[in-house]
Amino acid sequence: MKKNRKKILILWILIIPAILFGQKETLQLFEPRQIKADIDTLISKLKDGHPTFLNHYEANSLKSKIDSIKKSVTRPMSSLDFFRIMQPIVSIDGHTSLLYNGPLYDNEESPLFPFKVIIFNNSLYIKENLSENEALIKGSVIEKINGIPSEDIIRNLIRYIPGEKESYKSKRLEEQFHIYMALVYGSFSDISISVNKSELKLKGAKWDDFQEASKPKFELRFYDDDIAYIYKRMFMPPKDFMRFMDSAFTVISEKQIKYVIIDNLRGGGLTDLADSLMSYFTNKPYGLMEKKKTKISPLTKEFIENKKTEGIIQDGYFIQEYPERSADRKNRFSGLTYVLTGPVSYSTGTCFPAAAKCYQNGFIVGEESGQPLLSNGDQNQFSLPETKITCVTALSIVYMPCNNNDQINGVFPDFNITPTLDDLLNDREYTLEYTLKLIRENKLKKF
Repeated sequence: MKKNRKKILILWILIIPAILFGQKETLQLFEPRQIKADIDTLISKLKDGHPTFLNHYEANSLKSKIDSIKKSVTRPMSSLDFFRIMQPIVSIDGHTSLLYNGPLYDNEESPLFPFKVIIFNNSLYIKENLSENEALIKGSVIEKINGIPSEDIIRNLIRYIPGEKESYKSKRLEEQFHIYMALVYGSFSDISISVNKSELKLKGAKWDDFQEASKPKFELRFYDDDIAYIYKRMFMPPKDFMRFMDSAFTVISEKQIKYVIIDNLRGGGLTDLADSLMSYFTNKPYGLMEKKKTKISPLTKEFIENKKTEGIIQDGYFIQEYPERSADRKNRFSGLTYVLTGPVSYSTGTCFPAAAKCYQNGFIVGEESGQPLLSNGDQNQFSLPETKITCVTALSIVYMPCNNNDQINGVFPDFNITPTLDDLLNDREYTLEYTLKLIRENKLKKF
């Protein structure tokens, strides 16, 4: 098991990580005609199946760019090369991306960039040093990597991250920086970096160096005598999620808790579960979405057939509108609810605080969420015939609660928090700490 662990490549697409394994065989090379054929297939299928790619393609004059890319393909290329030239074209939202699943330096012992990092004000800081040079301390600024300014590397790698908002993409890059460095810039078995204007020669890190202990899927904590904190990693899996929430709110009722904090700092999962969670702390009508427009294509044929009585066909889309609703709960919480959000509160992780704020069911605390209130959602995938690369694509345009046709902004918090570099470097629970302080100060005002 340990032997294989170094080959695991984790690429977060959105709500579900794609775990990819490097193989031992040599990289297969594809002839230019095969690469060009896959480029044509990729663009054609995205135009047909993605809900907004055709508009994006035309608005950004991508035809000339695609033609230029095809003209540059004059030699045999690998599927990794294909990923490198086409992923920036594809990754227009957090539900759309290429997945590279071929070999990645698995014959090298230490091929990875040897630091965990923080991206702060477009600078690259060492969060954890995995190199053999112990003099490189937490908080040191990496100015250059192999002679390239870190700002230029960040700017380039951001193009490969699926997403709409820079804040979301930057945080995702930060979390998987060593992966994207390997995908885009190659192996880092030997590396030179510039820190404090001094150039250092280093060896790379191993795959095992980036293994972390997994967090629990759910957690219930109590503070003082009247504050409950609920952590959920994602809005899934369904049975475990509902079992935990029902148990948590039963205990919250028994303890006569007055304040509930819901940790929504990470996002993704099933909107039905977010809908159910909201029913535990409100008796007012609400909805997780106002409307959804699903592009009619072979990728959505089965879905639309199963839902055809729930919407209408118009202009190439299957349109569903969602009325507000309420639900009965035996252990419904009647106190004050606080929902924590941040840059990677994405997909369902944006729908949930959007509904809480729109219908005034809770206070939003933290940073702006990572997805625009009018943006793309749902997913399916297809494989390219020559390189066999998989493309995951969005299927629908999602109108979140109180979206006001906003294709730029996410959910703005009622109480905004700006973390310091020190907060980020030390993994402080700064949003939770602020919320606890807010609640305690409000309690004191009542006396």
